[in-house]
Amino acid sequence: MKGFQLLERFYTSGISILRDVYDCSPHDLVSSVMSLKTARKYTRLATVFFGPADSPKVQRDAVALAEERELSIEYLEMVNKHAKKLKTRGAAWRLRAELIAYEGTLDEVDAHGKKRVTEEGGDKQKQRGVRVGRAIDGLRTISITDTQRRITDLEKTLDAAIKDDDQPRSEALLEPFWDLVEGTGTGLIKPEYRTVIAIGLDDFAKVSCGKGEDVIVALSDGTTMTGAEFINAAMEGALGDKLYVGLFHPTAGPVNLYEARFASEKLRTLAMAENLVCPWPDCNVPADRCQVHHIDAHKHGGHTKPSNLTMLCKYHNGVNDDNPNGPRKKRKRSSRGRMRRHRGKVRLHTPGGKLVGNTHHVSSMGAMNLI
Repeated sequence: MKGFQLLERFYTSGISILRDVYDCSPHDLVSSVMSLKTARKYTRLATVFFGPADSPKVQRDAVALAEERELSIEYLEMVNKHAKKLKTRGAAWRLRAELIAYEGTLDEVDAHGKKRVTEEGGDKQKQRGVRVGRAIDGLRTISITDTQRRITDLEKTLDAAIKDDDQPRSEALLEPFWDLVEGTGTGLIKPEYRTVIAIGLDDFAKVSCGKGEDVIVALSDGTTMTGAEFINAAMEGALGDKLYVGLFHPTAGPVNLYEARFASEKLRTLAMAENLVCPWPDCNVPADRCQVHHIDAHKHGGHTKPSNLTMLCKYHNGVNDDNPNGPRKKRKRSSRGRMRRHRGKVRLHTPGGKLVGNTHHVSSMGAMNLI
C-alpha cells in the first residue's frame, strides 16, 4: 500500500480503526512508531465510541453516521474533546451526535462545538489566583490569573525593564519580575494610554453621554475595556492630554491621523489603530509590541504611506515573503505567504492563494471593523 493510500485510510476510516483498537490493550499497540502515551489516547477514544454508554441508542446511531461520513480520527478526537465537558446524563452523547452530523470544515465544527459547550454550561470559567507547580529537574513554575488590566499593567512594567532585546521573551522578563517582587524595582507602572484605543463614533457618543456601560472597546495592548473604564481613564488623565482621531476609508484603509506631531509616530499610530494585534492568522501579539511593516516592501519600491503599512510581530515580520515574485533559487526558506491589503483590510495571502485574516477577538475590533 502506498503512502498516500495509508493517509487516505487514516483520514477516512476513523471508526474502523477505533473498532479494531477497542479490542486491544495500549501495550499491544506500542511499537517503534507509536508511544505508550499515544496508544493510551487511542484506546481511551475507542472505549468512548464502543464501550458502555449512558445513551446506547444515540451512541450506535452516531457511530454509524460517523462511519458513513468516513470521519477521521482527528475529527472524532475533536468531537470527544468538547462532548466530555458535559456531565449531565445523556448530554455528552447528544453533543457527539450533533457534531458528527454537523456540516462544515473541521475548524467550523470545532467552533460550533465550543459554542455549544458554553451554551450547555460545560466550560469552567478561569478562577483568579496564584498557582505554584511541583518541582521538576530543580525548577518550579508559578502562574497568576487575574483581570486582563492588572496582568497587562504588570507586563508593561516588566517590558520597560528588559535589558536584552535579543533574549527569548520569557527569559528577558524573569529578572525584572524578581526585581519587582523583591522590591528592588521601581514599582508597578500605571502607564498613560499611549496604547491605541479603537472606538466607533456611535459607541463614542454613547460613552460620552454616560450610556455606554455595555460598550466594549479594544486596545493595541491586546486587551479590552468597558465604556465606563474608558471614561474613568479619561477623567483620571490616563489617556494623556491629547485625543488622536484616525480617519479610515472602508476600502482604502487608513488615510490620516489628526493632532499627531511627527510623521513616524502618526503612521505607527494609524497602523496600530487598524490592527490592534498582529494581523497574521492565529497570532496574539498586541500591536504595542509589534513592528511597523511595509506591505509592499520598501526595498522593492513600496511607499511609506498609511495604506501600505501594518503592524507585524517580530517573528511574522521576519517570515513574511517580501519578494513573492523573486527567483525561487535565491530564497533561503519556503514561502509562508505575505501580508497584503484586500478590500481595505490586511490579510495573509497564503502560498496557495487564500486570503486569511486573524480571528483573535481583539483583531476583529480594530478601526477598519468599526466602519
